[in-house]
Amino acid sequence: MRHLSVPSDQTQVWLERCRAEGWLAPTGVMALENGRRAVPLNEHAPEANDPCWSGLLVVDLEPMTKGPAHWKERLPPALQQLPDETWPSAYEIQGDVLMVKLEEAALAHKKAVGQAMLDQLSSVRLVCADKGVMGDFRVRELEPLAWRGDEPSTQTEIREHGHRILVDPSKVYFSSRLSTQRMETLQQLRAFSNQLGRPLVVADPYAGAGPAFPLLLAEAGLISGMLAGDLNPSAVELLEANLERWTMKRDAPLAPAEVVCEDARAWKNQDRLCGRAHALLVNLPHDSFEHLPDLFPVFDRSNTSLLRGWAIVERDSLPGRTDRLKRLVASAGGTASETHVSEIKGFSTTRCFVVFQTTITWD
Repeated sequence: MRHLSVPSDQTQVWLERCRAEGWLAPTGVMALENGRRAVPLNEHAPEANDPCWSGLLVVDLEPMTKGPAHWKERLPPALQQLPDETWPSAYEIQGDVLMVKLEEAALAHKKAVGQAMLDQLSSVRLVCADKGVMGDFRVRELEPLAWRGDEPSTQTEIREHGHRILVDPSKVYFSSRLSTQRMETLQQLRAFSNQLGRPLVVADPYAGAGPAFPLLLAEAGLISGMLAGDLNPSAVELLEANLERWTMKRDAPLAPAEVVCEDARAWKNQDRLCGRAHALLVNLPHDSFEHLPDLFPVFDRSNTSLLRGWAIVERDSLPGRTDRLKRLVASAGGTASETHVSEIKGFSTTRCFVVFQTTITWD
């Protein structure tokens, strides 16, 4: 079948032209050597020596054939005969790492599942069985099933809101579902910075790999300093690597610029971590409200402060959560205003995931 050999950077131009002229075959563009691409031509396209090709070569190649529509079609034929409910119906991808939960019936065929998924999804480098969240750091136990390359490393890179974030789902908790919340955090801190009339020092004691920071650091004039940390040493290692990348092009260094591996409840015992933050982010959903009394000392009490966080709470406790937050602020010596606790999504039949926020004026 005839194909037009074009430089890769001209592929889109020739695709559009051939489509407009009615010369494009439906079999797909193929990669060639030396950075070229083969655009498939149908029987209506001009001959190879026609001036319309601008000196480009027309070559004969076997056409690209369309592969299976679903990874299950790549399983060995004998396994395809098993009931459809044997196989997982969903999976999660972080960067180029795919994680899939396998029920008992599929576990005996886990290697075949992994290879089928890897063959189907060209953007995936590693397929892992997800055995659930383990330990105090809420990280997943992952078993590599199939991979490209020599080593099945679970460290990967994701893109979020135009920024790159190093993550490792086997070592650090990360939720792509909070992407919208991170954008909302940017908007809230931008408004608060404008209210104060100055850049902010932001504290994030449960930062993980640091996904809250790239948007904030990219906003000109928003952040002047940062207090960040996590109790998980693997999270802090990734956090430091990410922050180095995100701050590389800043005109002025951050001050303060503290990154610590320590229980956030012990920050109150460190002078360098206390009395400095204008905004505090609290993302420890199972314990956020319980930890707040130990976190208030990080605030700079000479200014109005902003507290923003996330929690998992019993749904029937939701009506009283706003008053509880106000009482916690009052116990710390402040007055809460513009306070809200709002459900984001359900967590279980009786519990929900909420975002909470309040502006604090210190007495």
